[in-house]
Formats: sequence, structure tokens, C-alpha cells
Amino acid sequence: MGQQQNNNIGLPPEEQTSTSNIAFGLIGGSFVTIIALTTPFITMQLKSSLPYMSTPRQKVEKALTFLSKRNNEMIANSLQQRGIDTTIKSRNITKQLHFVDLGSGDGTAVLAASSLGWRATGIEMNPTLWLISSIRRLLSNNKKIRTNSELKIGDMFSASISQTSLRNANCTMIFGVAPLMPRIANLIERECQPGCWIMSYRFRV
Repeated sequence: MGQQQNNNIGLPPEEQTSTSNIAFGLIGGSFVTIIALTTPFITMQLKSSLPYMSTPRQKVEKALTFLSKRNNEMIANSLQQRGIDTTIKSRNITKQLHFVDLGSGDGTAVLAASSLGWRATGIEMNPTLWLISSIRRLLSNNKKIRTNSELKIGDMFSASISQTSLRNANCTMIFGVAPLMPRIANLIERECQPGCWIMSYRFRV
């Protein structure tokens, strides 16, 4: 009787099979998801020697705050030279500056710039990083970030991307490596307007 009772305890064969299928499906789905998210990092290394390294937000904010003040001072000096007696505080003589991040990664620099009032554009060719940065932007509680920022997926050297982004940039940020610096320099020299500030994290321009 005891053995017969133990055999009756548990799930019916049909439910056991269904549970096993669900378990295998979850494991398989997780494996596929991991492969899908990590593959771009491998393929990007084969296509480009640019590394991925998140930029400290505080450093970006500090640099852009300095550039904003510097821009205001330049405008004020220009007005004074033309005989216009005014100050930044008394008149609305500033315009929204445009920040472009070439290789925006997880979007840290773009989100920081947009939160400071800059119009910020990020260009990223890694689909996983682009997706992460897009989600961060959409989930942000800061309205300035959602309003002032845009994230593009693609190659920074693509004419369609560089022409629409760099030609209106007041500040361009790059995170490159020595072998690519000459090519990046040519891109900036060709597309950016005179007076555009260049920010380079960790690597000398």
C-alpha cells in the first residue's frame, strides 16, 4: 500500500513533460539572449579597434559646464566689442549648444550633456550598447534628457550620419585609439565647423 501511495504522489506524466519543456525553453531562451547581446561586442572588435569603456559622467559634466561658461564669455566679449553694453544675465543672448559623441556606448556622455541643456547626439555602431543607451534615455525621469537627446545607430564614418550630426556640432567627443586617430581627425576637420570644441577621453588628439 505504501509503495502504491508513493507512486500516486507527484505530477501526471503529461504535466511533467510540459514542465520539462518549459524549463528547457527558458534555458534555451536565456542562452540565445546572452548570445544575441554579446555577439555585437565580438563582431565590433573584428570590424573596428575602438574599445568600449564607459566615460565617467562627472568628468563630462565638468567639461561641458566649463565650455558653456566659456561660450557665454565669448558671446559677451563679442557684443562688447561691437559696442553693445550687456551681460549674459540681463539678456537672453545664448543659444542651445550641440554636443556629439562619436561612439556613445551606453549613452553616459549624451545623457549628461542633455541634462545640462545641450542638444546631444550619440552615434554608436554596437546594437547592444545602442539599445542599452536608448532604454536609459526612455526611462530617465529628467525631461531634458528625453527632449534634448537622440541616439543614432551606425558607423561614425558614414557620410549620412556624420554630415547630419557633425556639421552643426559645437562640441564633439571622441574615444579612439592611436591607429584610428588620423581617420577621426580627418573626419572632424572635414565635417565640423570652425570653432567646434573637441573632447577626447583618455587618448590625446
